[in-house]
Amino acid sequence: MAFAATLPATLRSALAVAALALPACAPARSAAPPASPGSARGALPVELVTSPVTGTRQWRWNSTEGIEIDTRHWVIRSSLRNSALSGALPAFYEAALRNYRTGLVPLPAPPRPLEACVFGTRDEWSRYTQHRLGADAAPYLKMGRGGFTSGGEAVLYDIGPRDTLAIAAHEGWHQYSQTTFRHSLPVWLEEGIACFMEGFRQPPGAPEPSFLPWRNPERYAELRSAARKERLASLREVLEGSPQSFLEFSRDSQLSYYAQVWALVHFIRDGEGGRYRAGLEQLLADAVSGGIPARIRSSPAIPDARGRRLAEQSKAGIWLVLAYLDDDYDRFERGYDRFVGSLVESNAWDRIMRGESPIAPAPALQPAAPPR
Repeated sequence: MAFAATLPATLRSALAVAALALPACAPARSAAPPASPGSARGALPVELVTSPVTGTRQWRWNSTEGIEIDTRHWVIRSSLRNSALSGALPAFYEAALRNYRTGLVPLPAPPRPLEACVFGTRDEWSRYTQHRLGADAAPYLKMGRGGFTSGGEAVLYDIGPRDTLAIAAHEGWHQYSQTTFRHSLPVWLEEGIACFMEGFRQPPGAPEPSFLPWRNPERYAELRSAARKERLASLREVLEGSPQSFLEFSRDSQLSYYAQVWALVHFIRDGEGGRYRAGLEQLLADAVSGGIPARIRSSPAIPDARGRRLAEQSKAGIWLVLAYLDDDYDRFERGYDRFVGSLVESNAWDRIMRGESPIAPAPALQPAAPPR
């Protein structure tokens, strides 16, 4: 599975400011006409030009040439050699955004168009990454396959049609949350939702994909493999870690982390008979409005004033589990462990490929009200 990286919050803020001085993926200033359908690389297939696309023009960055595509909610800059993949991006991105806004809870539209650069080769991606991130580019240049998001802009390259689209969906969530939420999510939830948004199926002949969060065989396979090799981290380690901290141990540890946060979001949405879904809805609503600090300050689950200060400052840890999901952390952890155990014990590949849960649903419970 492709690797996806999101920059730490402090670095994201710095880069967002620095990016104002960069010609970041700017459209070429030449007066050349827009690329016509069926022309050179990056051109859109004829049948897709009239769907979600509102405009196209040639695009150039340094020696890299391609096409810039406008849709209602996206600006997509592509130097892809694969015209079918380039042509699929507009409908895919628009469908992905609808999934971000409806897949878990109703969420608002982003305040501005989201921008993505999708390069045709790793060399083009590497040169732009170095240009975009400067001295901070080194960890990203060491990545195997994948992309990153900085200041609301995703920077990807062609790693094969399906994996490129999956990473676009993953990074697209980071773009959406960075531009739309007034308060960022903790790392475990931000990455978990991004993985949750990866699963999709493209029916033959359909104009756009169907997003199915369970249809993620890469994350499912990695979860089962990590369990078999006894590489699963404890829930507390997952909540207090990050993709970068797990990468310090090994590439395999990082992949296991992504699989576990993917399973964790499924657990919060559907585990324990739906006990935690209302808390997740409230948490996302408060991320949009900026109300997370106020919720932490008023939470009796974090009674200590020092603990509340730490909780407000932290993007990791168990704080938001206590404030939003379950004031009994041990109970929450036991439920998660049971849920993951059921996932790894099942061998339901046919259900995963259909986008269905690989485990039988638990009896429905009355959703618990978010802790107050």
